[in-house]
Amino acid sequence: MKISKKIFLSLSLLSLVILVGGVAVLFWLIVPRLQHLGAWLFYAAAIAAGLFLLVVTGGLFLLFLSALTEKDFLFPHGKKQVTVKVLYPINLILGYLLGIGREKIGESFVAFNNALVRASRKRLDPARILILLPHCLQLADCPHRVTSDIRNCKRCGKCPLAGLAAIADETGVQISVATGGTLARRVIVELKPTSILAVACERDLVSGIHDAYPIPVYGILNQRPHGPCRNTLVDMGQVALGLSVLLGREVKWKQGK
Repeated sequence: MKISKKIFLSLSLLSLVILVGGVAVLFWLIVPRLQHLGAWLFYAAAIAAGLFLLVVTGGLFLLFLSALTEKDFLFPHGKKQVTVKVLYPINLILGYLLGIGREKIGESFVAFNNALVRASRKRLDPARILILLPHCLQLADCPHRVTSDIRNCKRCGKCPLAGLAAIADETGVQISVATGGTLARRVIVELKPTSILAVACERDLVSGIHDAYPIPVYGILNQRPHGPCRNTLVDMGQVALGLSVLLGREVKWKQGK
């Protein structure tokens, strides 16, 4: 299922309009006092407000342009911090006020983040790519635990881990299964990947993109036909597409591998 980045982009544009309007109203309210204190203070405040709006609107414009065109208009590493630490929390509040669910905003944010990763693909380092997976991709009743070592997987084909292990072997990338955020962070510290392809639900992907900074993360939402955290699935075509972006070369996956 393809998730659109339009929801997150639209909320971000609305956030920008509110910010510009708020600064303009605040400046209008304090203008009489500034003029009373002195003309120099008025002009200094006007210049400061103008520069602030120029930097913020200019930076966000380049961010949006990069996401829309998937061409790199940004300085290295700056975009992720803005999207996760600033835009995402604001967009959650706006989404709540507008009746847009947290899950939809999270999914749209992941699509927005992936567009930014694709935009910066020429700057990605393919030296150490890590496929990071949630344990819920494994069948709940499987006796072979893979969270310590995915090589324990017998590749019976009953769950997605067989295909994921196979595509990791074919591309030569590292692969690991984590039971939660704490273990995932430990794996990242130990393996020191240059980029990550992560499969998870939208909540874990959002927090993972934040925690992994400045490592670029390409996120893929899992499918939950049996509910959350149990016997989940993943689109292998999306995995191949994500690896193609991170590796800088085409990765193909044929159904039935």
